[in-house]
Amino acid sequence: MVTQRLLLIFFMLLFPFAESFAQGKLKSWTEKNDSLKKQAFAEGRPWLSPIIAPAYTADAGFLVSGGMLYSFKVNKKDTVSQRSTLPATIFYSTQGNFGISTFLKTFWLEDKFRFDANLNIRDKDNNYYGKGFKQIDNTHLSDTTTLYHETNSSLEIDFVYKIKPSVFVGLTLKPGYASTKNFAPPVENDPYRSRFADKYFLNGIGGQFAYDTRDIVVNAWRGMYLNLSALFYDNTIGSKYDFQVYELDTRYYQTLNRPGNVLAFRFYIRSSYGDVPITELSDFSGGKNLRGYLLGHYRDNTTAFVLSEWRYTFKKRDNSLSKNGMVVWLGAGSIAPDVVSLTKWVPNGGVGYRLELQPRMNVCVDFGVGRDSKGVYFNFTEIF
Repeated sequence: MVTQRLLLIFFMLLFPFAESFAQGKLKSWTEKNDSLKKQAFAEGRPWLSPIIAPAYTADAGFLVSGGMLYSFKVNKKDTVSQRSTLPATIFYSTQGNFGISTFLKTFWLEDKFRFDANLNIRDKDNNYYGKGFKQIDNTHLSDTTTLYHETNSSLEIDFVYKIKPSVFVGLTLKPGYASTKNFAPPVENDPYRSRFADKYFLNGIGGQFAYDTRDIVVNAWRGMYLNLSALFYDNTIGSKYDFQVYELDTRYYQTLNRPGNVLAFRFYIRSSYGDVPITELSDFSGGKNLRGYLLGHYRDNTTAFVLSEWRYTFKKRDNSLSKNGMVVWLGAGSIAPDVVSLTKWVPNGGVGYRLELQPRMNVCVDFGVGRDSKGVYFNFTEIF
């Protein structure tokens, strides 16, 4: 509890003092760095921004995250494509949890082709409350009721091609490996979990259709995004289990009275069918979804969540945009066996601080609250 309060105090103090600190002893260095950065962007050269930050989540405890935001132009002469980005983070927590995440987004051939790759590696203690609201609500968190250890890795690769303005189609490949062990007795004997091996390799292949009018993919101020995707896991391509995953992801962005004052909305559905192991069940929690909920707490075949987020960049005295901003969000999430059964929803909300590391590319520190949990999250670029 003390750790959470200290982190919250640290988080709150960032708001009033971040800019004044930069204007103090670091003012000269900041101005020089900004000048070099501006020149690099104008010339299409790459730029690297490293950072270290603390965080806290109820499932991982206190943790330290280190990472970088690397941006570049695939072709310096290409004036149509956005800058490609590679945010990467590594963390270690007081509970011994370890993780690595990278999210590569690249733009080629005047944005006619996009190549994305997401790598996630986790070695952590996790908790399995069951499958579905009824079982989950009757299961209490403890080392003897929900705990198990999980090691998993996954690589998602997207090849996306523009077939007409703002319309894209693509191919997705997603291999992964999971190892689970050290189960608490109720988890060990759970009827659903017991259907699956403790270790398994998964391999999925699928397709996607997208409509994208966002001005900047990693931090949109206007436009919309619609993505429909299907992913198929089958033993004929080396997957231990056969199942399918269908996703609908819709996002909308509206600038209000000025640049940097934005309303962002997201509605997301993920539904899985077949022999779906517990590590692949749909779940609305985590730093990229409903911040504040324990990762893996709410699992079922289908999940949906909605988010509404206000993003505000502060101004300098000369009325130009500063590097500091804030966000406030409200949302709700649900799980069920299928889409038509999504009737029970749980609330979510939070506030966040934004520091621009590169033009329109932020480091994000968020404090999120769920129905019965909360956490502080550290991310590069906006979560949607």
